[in-house]
Amino acid sequence: MGFYSSLPCLVTLALLLGLASTPLLRLADTPPTDVAARVSTIDGLRGLLALAVFFHHGAIFHQYAITGEWRLPPSRFYANLGPWGVGMFFMITGYLFWSQMLKARGRPDFLKLYVGRLFRIVPLYLVLALIVLVWAGFASHWRLNESPFVLFKEVGRLFAGGALNMPIEVNGHRGVLIKSAGMTWTLHYEWLFYASLIVTAFFARARLGGLLLPAAGLATAIGLILGGLDPFEAALVLLFSVGMIAAAVQKPLASALARVPQWALSAAALGAVALALTGFDEVYDIAPELLLGVGFLMIVSGTTLFGLLLTRPARRLGDISYGIYLLQGPVLALAFGIPALRAASIPSPAVHWSLVAAAAVALAVFATLTHVLVERPGIQAGRWASRRIGATLGGRPAPEPPVLIDRKEPQPQSP
Repeated sequence: MGFYSSLPCLVTLALLLGLASTPLLRLADTPPTDVAARVSTIDGLRGLLALAVFFHHGAIFHQYAITGEWRLPPSRFYANLGPWGVGMFFMITGYLFWSQMLKARGRPDFLKLYVGRLFRIVPLYLVLALIVLVWAGFASHWRLNESPFVLFKEVGRLFAGGALNMPIEVNGHRGVLIKSAGMTWTLHYEWLFYASLIVTAFFARARLGGLLLPAAGLATAIGLILGGLDPFEAALVLLFSVGMIAAAVQKPLASALARVPQWALSAAALGAVALALTGFDEVYDIAPELLLGVGFLMIVSGTTLFGLLLTRPARRLGDISYGIYLLQGPVLALAFGIPALRAASIPSPAVHWSLVAAAAVALAVFATLTHVLVERPGIQAGRWASRRIGATLGGRPAPEPPVLIDRKEPQPQSP
């Protein structure tokens, strides 16, 4: 078995699905989201996407242990695994929130949306920021190595809730990227997408606007990529646009695909994703992103990947996917920060991937705990805050904070 064989990845995935089927992760059973029309296949997909990013970073840590440089692994499969996970997360965001715009006919409750997003994303993000800050403090022996003003700016960026990218260093400690695995850059673009809804929601008021707008976004992104103008950010626009298109065409597409055998749909979806992963050097490009889009359209329309996405273990991992995604940096950094284990992992694929598998189990348990102790209370507080603010602005008495999460009102998640 070589360092970049896909076998360890598949074995670890099977291990985690087995773990998720046990009472150990039962705490994750209550979905923390509230969408009117819940798509079960997306619930099962989230966990797989977060784990894809984790395996991507597991391979990167092998390169980091050898060279001390944070760079992509030489394996195309592992190099593309992370961008695949992130890319489909962006599609999910586009799909979920454009579905809300379409359902509200372009007149959503923006107060509820933005307060909900704030309380959904920021609490767990602050856990990561605090871990990074404490780690930087120990690394610098709690001595001030920079001017107070510079440190203040760094800490401000660190605790900006993902609206700003994390600083490269804090108090002279340059290990922030390693401790966070660089995970927070995606939140910056998530916030930009949420802000764009203030303008784009108007198009959802027109009968065809809900489809024409994302189609125009898709065409514009393709044109910018072909023209070499901001190709990376244009590729992200393409991903959001595909998700929005999926929201606009889901019902007729699901009706059409209902006549096709489920095994054929699953094979086609997996084939499209596999080709995007292994057939291109870069996922953030037109052809691989469109292939991922084909797979995504099929999944949101009911394709189950041979039933995997509807299983309880997959959906449990989906419920804790934000924690798996956001907190993998500290767990991997801790695992590979033990000198003896890091040294043993460099020449031995078995040791390296065993260490990654152990980190994956620890991450799943950690994400489950933070899901219960941080994410759910944050969602509950967000619901109460939006009601209170709305009641105050409307001149009505604020309702009492809810005691329990309503299982019947799932809310869109993003990583």
